Amino acid sequence: MVFEHKSEREFYRVPKLEGAPPPVHFVDVFSTAEKGVPNPLTGSMFLLEYAATAEPAPHYDYDESGVVIKGTLVIEDEKGNKATLQEGDTFFIHRGSDITFSSPKFAIAFKVASRTKIEH
Repeated sequence: MVFEHKSEREFYRVPKLEGAPPPVHFVDVFSTAEKGVPNPLTGSMFLLEYAATAEPAPHYDYDESGVVIKGTLVIEDEKGNKATLQEGDTFFIHRGSDITFSSPKFAIAFKVASRTKIEH
């Protein structure tokens, strides 16, 4: 297999993440196909509906980078560093971080991480 693709309609289908707080939707879109490779890569869609309070993400034991496609995403780390990201803004989360996400309305982001695909 040389490459994979998704239509825009498929790309924006972001289901509710089971076990996550109510406003969190998440799905892995693409991932390294081979199991056990030393440097896997996974691309994901992340949708955060309005969140009055920050929703904690799992502890990051991998690096992750992303771009906000629509809406406004507020990211804060365990040291109090905070950024309000708009459409087109990018972010990088270093492994070892504890992050919270919130949004005054909603946010959609495409993220890539050095991890294997999450099986649902």
